[in-house]
Amino acid sequence: MKKVLRPRIVLLLVAGMLSTQACRALADTGSGLPGTVDIRWNGHFVEVIKEFNDSTHREMGSLYTQELLRLFPSLETDYDASIASSMDRQTYDDRMKTLQYLKPQVPEEYREEIEGMASSFSGGTQNVPGDGKLSIDELYYVNLYIDLIMAGACSAISVYGPLSSSGKNIVARLVDWYPRRDNAVFTIRNGKRSFGNIGRLLSVMAGTAFNEDGVFAALLAADPTRPVDVKSGPYRSVTMDIRYALENFSNLEEVADFLRSQKYTFSHQVFLADAEKSAVLENNFLEGGMRALRHANSELGDGVDWGFSHAAAAVNTFFLAGNYRGGGVDPRWIQIRNQLAGKLRNSERGEVGQVTFNELKEIATYYHRGDPGNSPGSSTGDIYNSMTQHIVLFEPDTLHLEVFFRAASPLPGRHSAFTAIPISFSHSRD
Repeated sequence: MKKVLRPRIVLLLVAGMLSTQACRALADTGSGLPGTVDIRWNGHFVEVIKEFNDSTHREMGSLYTQELLRLFPSLETDYDASIASSMDRQTYDDRMKTLQYLKPQVPEEYREEIEGMASSFSGGTQNVPGDGKLSIDELYYVNLYIDLIMAGACSAISVYGPLSSSGKNIVARLVDWYPRRDNAVFTIRNGKRSFGNIGRLLSVMAGTAFNEDGVFAALLAADPTRPVDVKSGPYRSVTMDIRYALENFSNLEEVADFLRSQKYTFSHQVFLADAEKSAVLENNFLEGGMRALRHANSELGDGVDWGFSHAAAAVNTFFLAGNYRGGGVDPRWIQIRNQLAGKLRNSERGEVGQVTFNELKEIATYYHRGDPGNSPGSSTGDIYNSMTQHIVLFEPDTLHLEVFFRAASPLPGRHSAFTAIPISFSHSRD
């Protein structure tokens, strides 16, 4: 796998200085109601609430990084060191140049937000790796690197309708990636454009996110894929577009229609959910590939079995009949099917044929525990595995959110502890 940005553990050591109370800062807009930023340290991650009020994206970006630097004094040097250590100088220079072809397609308000954030750092327009400063382009890289060097393995599972004990959709999403310690859960309150985001401390983009209508979206890599020449056309950032779609559309179909109409740098999937259902957008850019939604009852490729009419899942392979290229089925897909079938036969509260929230959590955290020495990832097909950095459990109907973030240890914990995050898009501190 290619190297990716790896924020350093010292970031969390600084975070430990935070009290359990929210730290609040206000944007000086000069007129109207100022925006606010609240930041809380929650053990393995940071909880952030941004209220835009009458502030612009640039003002909120600047306010946010000012407050981060006050709370995490080494943040700028930590991020700069992480970028410098993740690649050699030639690769760094190449990526800074390639960014210039992606930046014009980033929606203007997000460019304003990134550049507002950069205005509170000291790097300006000088791209120098390892100088202890973050430049504007380096901050763009933090938000666009997935579009340049996509790699990794993730998964997602949901049950809804008659298979869900509540009758409503419940979703589990796992992010399998390189270790990182700058995890954050954002609540963004910006009128009709409010959304929640599980990402990184300096994230403007969205890889796992949802809006106040309960539409949920999560990005997964997918094979087959191939690198593109970013200079050859106006490619967009899929993670920026996931945010844009959630801010501007109110149902699953509209989000899917937007995301399958744009030009991106790599083939991928977007796991989509709302209160009633889930589907997987397969964005296959290979010649002859399809860009279409995979539903529970969609026709799949030869040798691919699913068999559940009110459940959806995704791993890092396209499965639609027009997309599947063979090569064998991911062991995690088989294990998801096995675990789901087992829960439907043996429910925790006697609801045979239905899955509860806790049972979906058990599926998401499954690994083979037969040997006392086993840990997540020890066995082929482990859903929770050695690369899992965080797991999200979400109910779109109620906006109930629980998150698990991997601890600072080099090996994944045998027991995963989830934290419930209250989500409210009203303009008041919960």
